[in-house]
Amino acid sequence: MTALLIDSSVLIKWVHRAGESEVDEAQALRAAHISGDIEARIIDLALYEVGNVLLRALNWAPGDLADQLDDIVTICGPPLVMTAQWLRLASRLAELHNLSFYDGSWAAAAAALKVPLVTADRRLLAARLGESATDTVHRLRLLP
Repeated sequence: MTALLIDSSVLIKWVHRAGESEVDEAQALRAAHISGDIEARIIDLALYEVGNVLLRALNWAPGDLADQLDDIVTICGPPLVMTAQWLRLASRLAELHNLSFYDGSWAAAAAALKVPLVTADRRLLAARLGESATDTVHRLRLLP
């Protein structure tokens, strides 16, 4: 089974459509995970980033936000926690590619796990540290 690390920029498309691109592809990844065709993994940072978007950018009520984060954990399982080694790698990747430490953390976790990072983040894509949902879905032939 193919394992993937799904970052917050793709996870948000699982719960919010308006103004988002690649929603069908993100939903296809979610469906493939639920059906057991792929394994979608997340790191703990995902909950903070998605929670922040839902609260601040999308003005979700706190109870709805908490329910949505519960759903993400139910779907993906407990988030992975960054290790000291991953954090060191995150700082090096962030420095090397002029990324935020947050983005460096996603890239480091994917590298450490030896799995592709699926992202909509332009900087991660430009640095070739992740692949888009569209590219992933096509590579894995998840959409007809």
